[in-house]
Amino acid sequence: MEDTVIRPRLNEVRSYQLIKEALKKFDLDLSGLRVLTEAATGNYVLTPIVAALAGAEKVFALTRDSRYGDVKTVSETTLSLAKKWGVDQKIEILLSRTDERIGEADIVTNLGFVRPIDRELISRMKETAVIPLMFETWEFREEDIDLSECKRRGIPVLGTNEHVPELDTFGYIGPLAIKLAFELDIEVFHSNVMVVGGGIFGESTVHAFKQLGANVTNVQVTEDDRLDDDWVLDEIMKSDLLVFVEYVSRELLLGSHGQLSPEKLLQLNPGIAIVHIAGVVNGNEIERFQILHCPERIGDPGHMSVTTDYLGPKPLIDLHTAGLKVGEAMARARLNGLNSLETIRVALQSSPAQDFTLI
Repeated sequence: MEDTVIRPRLNEVRSYQLIKEALKKFDLDLSGLRVLTEAATGNYVLTPIVAALAGAEKVFALTRDSRYGDVKTVSETTLSLAKKWGVDQKIEILLSRTDERIGEADIVTNLGFVRPIDRELISRMKETAVIPLMFETWEFREEDIDLSECKRRGIPVLGTNEHVPELDTFGYIGPLAIKLAFELDIEVFHSNVMVVGGGIFGESTVHAFKQLGANVTNVQVTEDDRLDDDWVLDEIMKSDLLVFVEYVSRELLLGSHGQLSPEKLLQLNPGIAIVHIAGVVNGNEIERFQILHCPERIGDPGHMSVTTDYLGPKPLIDLHTAGLKVGEAMARARLNGLNSLETIRVALQSSPAQDFTLI
């Protein structure tokens, strides 16, 4: 879940307040536990600090060079902020996936620099380790985690239920689309907007644009509702903006071999702009045909182009705190001698955990 947008400087005072509120809201207590997560940039710098402020005995933060920042910058930023909040002694930066300290972690998160959680990494984990997913289970990708190997090793894996009232993550999708629209100089108020996508993503987005006075059309992307339908093509001709928020379908929506080609789109409406959050579109063709779009980089299929943390730190802080709560429930159950299945049952009852019934 990556993007190339430029982030403002972190509001440290507000971020600290949000973390303390989240720890209280989810009753997160990691005392006596060790956590393996990532050290990253933007708002993701906060994740290891959340774990440390929750009382974790030790937080191992795995990092590597990326287009967002080099190891030196990420490490210094993470530890500097942790020092301000009095938890720098709890955080250790890891630079290798073969580091022996991986075997000390009770909780292993599935965040970017920890992935892939493959057979090799799993072999380094302790027998009682657990893996909380920092998202819902429908977002699971086989290339990220070897579930079969986890099952063979008796390592429980659960998602985080983002629908619980304390989170309501999907309520941020609409405001996120609005922010990206503004960055394209789409006024929203009295603008004509076509939202491409159904489910909770589509509902949140349609609601947000309507609340700000846009004229909204919604294409649900089903067998009976496609971008190449005549009524949709007619609506595209008068639309200012296409907003892609389709998170279920894996069919190519916008591309030369998809439901609608970029060439056809421009023939219908040469001034149209695109906001992309989710949905399979050909980003290279959008660039080649010079269609105005945001964010600059379109995410790969199954990945959001921009995540809710682009709105601010609260969605990420709350989600990762909730995910760590799932990890806490599982870790304590395993350390108390429960097996993997028993651990899953306990966590589902005592935390915002989500099983794999959705995939």
